[in-house]
Amino acid sequence: MRTVFIVPNLRKKGIAEAVDRVCKLIFSYDGVAMMPWYASAMVSDPRVRFVEDEVGAREADFIISLGGDGTILRIADLASRFQTPLLGVNLGHLGFITALEADEIEMIGRVFEGKYRIDQRMMLAVSVERNGELVFTGTALNEVMLTKLNPSKIIRIKVEADRTPVIHFRGDGLIIATPTGTTAYSHSAGGPIIEPTAENIALTPVCPFTGTGKSFVFSPSRILAVRASAMDGGGACISADGDQPFDLRPDDVVYIKRANAVTRLITVKDCSFYDILREKLSDRGID
Repeated sequence: MRTVFIVPNLRKKGIAEAVDRVCKLIFSYDGVAMMPWYASAMVSDPRVRFVEDEVGAREADFIISLGGDGTILRIADLASRFQTPLLGVNLGHLGFITALEADEIEMIGRVFEGKYRIDQRMMLAVSVERNGELVFTGTALNEVMLTKLNPSKIIRIKVEADRTPVIHFRGDGLIIATPTGTTAYSHSAGGPIIEPTAENIALTPVCPFTGTGKSFVFSPSRILAVRASAMDGGGACISADGDQPFDLRPDDVVYIKRANAVTRLITVKDCSFYDILREKLSDRGID
């Protein structure tokens, strides 16, 4: 582990200081630091190499994400293509996927010392078929979100699992989450929390109009088919991990299944998922 691709969220408070600390740490271990071109204005050290994201993800031994969970999600798809491990430093709020807080940056040194483990996280693959043609594909570490376009309208949603009808409801949308994503928007919508190393697909309706809109947890081998139709002039769209939404037409079919790739997350601290839950979700560790 010598070459590191640093991915900073330039909108985060204290990002310049965090980048400087990380670079100094990497160089103290005789490592090589790469960063995206968009960050070149904030770094003056000539030892830092500026590259395209794909080059960084491909050539790095591991990636350091500086920001929050959203920063990890934006690079996770690219990292998964090259199976490059990710280590997240939280400069935001909750930070469930990030391994370290801002005051723990020095612990990155444990990766260079071989004192770490890698957790493999399941991802989702989403595609849209329109009149038999593939018009959209994407992957998600957290969730695939299907939502209405018009805030004042509702949409009708039908879900099948391996061609077997599962649920039919009217509401604001639908969240299909990985175990990693069940602590994100899915949790806010009343979905179940699943251990991140488990392999399941969680489906949670958003504001169902009737009482039938309950959550489901599927086997990872299931292929879900979702159809969304507008009501009273509304419409629907989908998004993978908050990426650019894709507008759906009435006859489109959205397919969601387990992705072939996984996200490899680096862990350097000895704490359990439930320690994180207690700290982040409930009482901030106060008994």
